[in-house]
Amino acid sequence: MFVFWTLIVLFFWLKYVFISRSNVIKRHPKKVLVIRLWALWSSLLTFPMIKQLKHHYGNDVQYDLLASSRNIGVFKNQWYFSHMYNIFNYKDFITILFAFKRYDIVIDAEEYFMFSAFMSLRLGKINIWYNNIYVRSLAYVYGIEYNDKQHSLLTTLDLLKKIGIPYEIPRAMEALNYTDSDMIKVDNFLSEFPGTFICMHTWGAETAKERAWPQKKWISLIDKVLSTYPETYIFLSGTHFEKKIVQNIVSTVSKKYRDRVINACWLFNLFEFAYLLKKCTLMISNDSWPMHLAAAMGTMTIGLFWPELPSKFGPYPLTKNIWLYKWDGSACIKVHIAQWAKDKNYRVDKITVDDVLAHIVNL
Repeated sequence: MFVFWTLIVLFFWLKYVFISRSNVIKRHPKKVLVIRLWALWSSLLTFPMIKQLKHHYGNDVQYDLLASSRNIGVFKNQWYFSHMYNIFNYKDFITILFAFKRYDIVIDAEEYFMFSAFMSLRLGKINIWYNNIYVRSLAYVYGIEYNDKQHSLLTTLDLLKKIGIPYEIPRAMEALNYTDSDMIKVDNFLSEFPGTFICMHTWGAETAKERAWPQKKWISLIDKVLSTYPETYIFLSGTHFEKKIVQNIVSTVSKKYRDRVINACWLFNLFEFAYLLKKCTLMISNDSWPMHLAAAMGTMTIGLFWPELPSKFGPYPLTKNIWLYKWDGSACIKVHIAQWAKDKNYRVDKITVDDVLAHIVNL
């Protein structure tokens, strides 16, 4: 982190090289770069911003993406970009590192990441970011206040204001595109389960385990749901490192319901999983990327929250989907200022099984 701060301080004058900010805004740009280096959920929330950016400037502009191995796949089928560069691919990294001032506009959608600041400084004639960390703000021509009183999707759209692009508030998220082969694989899988489907995501990001609702409550909820709805199957989602954790839940569910609980961890790629969620009646999830993906696919979603706030990171749109949060309106995590304080009180535990079940019954 301090290395990037030092680079920014040494080279911040580069943002004034070659072109004035007013000329770039007035004329039609030829090349635009979007930077999003981290987090699947945040990447999904950038889709509306990218779509409205392309709608404003049209298809005669070259739109490129700088991402990483952790999130670049989420953009694969969206057809937003001419080129997508992965900073963890050495050929891509060398290409983009020497692309000095190649782009008329660089939009940095990272809330706090220092490396993106340095790259946008080198790559863009003007660059735009959230103006909330002073040292990092030296690297940007335009900064905009990070509004943590609204949903993160809308805050991402705010980045367009500085280049004079008015935006419309989306009614829903942009769905993740999938292929015919993705549909065939999932449909064949689902044909073995004659009923309706609920997906549950029982774990959270490896960096924020305090977001996870207790396993004993997930087990109790599964038992109650399956006893209430005898024709329902529950898929438990997750990645490869979550498979054993999820299997522990499956093996602890009441024996009479166990054949209706499926450990779906690592059975599908991202796009197959998106289609699976589309086929589900309901998604119940901790605050994690599958919650946002389910909302994007139009599946009714119930999100369980702590330590972040659902007003900022709930399943969008908040008027359609449901979120449960039982605290005082504060959060110990503030992504935009890199605040990752740990809270040992584990307040997500305040959400009861009956709280969640009541919403399921109402739905």
